[in-house]
Amino acid sequence: MWENLKPLELSKIVIYPFPETKYFKEEFPKTQVVLHHTVSGPNVDGDVDTWVKGKYNVGTAIIIARDGTPYQIFSSKYWAYHLGAGDHNQDRRSIGIEIDNWGWLTLGNGSLKTFRHKNRIFPWRFKTTSPNKYYTYYGNVVNVPIQYYPNGFRGYQYYEKYTNAQIQTVGELLLLWKMKYSIPLKYNDTMWDISQKAMDGTPGIWTHDSFRKDKTDCHPQPELIDMLKIIQNL
Repeated sequence: MWENLKPLELSKIVIYPFPETKYFKEEFPKTQVVLHHTVSGPNVDGDVDTWVKGKYNVGTAIIIARDGTPYQIFSSKYWAYHLGAGDHNQDRRSIGIEIDNWGWLTLGNGSLKTFRHKNRIFPWRFKTTSPNKYYTYYGNVVNVPIQYYPNGFRGYQYYEKYTNAQIQTVGELLLLWKMKYSIPLKYNDTMWDISQKAMDGTPGIWTHDSFRKDKTDCHPQPELIDMLKIIQNL
């Protein structure tokens, strides 16, 4: 279903109001695209609000909503911190994409489990889970399509699936940026784990997993992998 993907039409991009003081309006050559996912609710507002209120200039150029809409936070030619890998040159030369998603999920079983609380004074909370309910990082129950990894991925078996609309938009953006910045689209099967090539600045498509062992974005959903393998030949 990905064979007919074309570079994203610019008219599809929705410009999201974002303060110019919260990113760096500096241009650097772009050589990498890094895929992320959020850990958030059904729209992008919470993600942007977190970045605006944050102490540092953290953000990605694009957030893709579950319906596939690409929200531009700032132009891809500019930059903000999005890797947390210790080398800001990596942030400068890469373009970040956030896929709106809950990330890893916990399957309830009637036991007491620990979840993150947004209250920084009391950052953890304990909750008795209900059997067969899926809980987010923050402990709220969600009813979303599930991607199951029998052997786990980065310590977790359950993740919210990326929608086909999101995967399509990722592909269209990659094709657009290949034209604009000459970023190669060769599929890197090492992108799902820490990669010295990624950290050395090897051009191409990577994930946050490629840069940090403590991250779980993105997860290797088969539909996403299929798309990445197909567009390298388009």
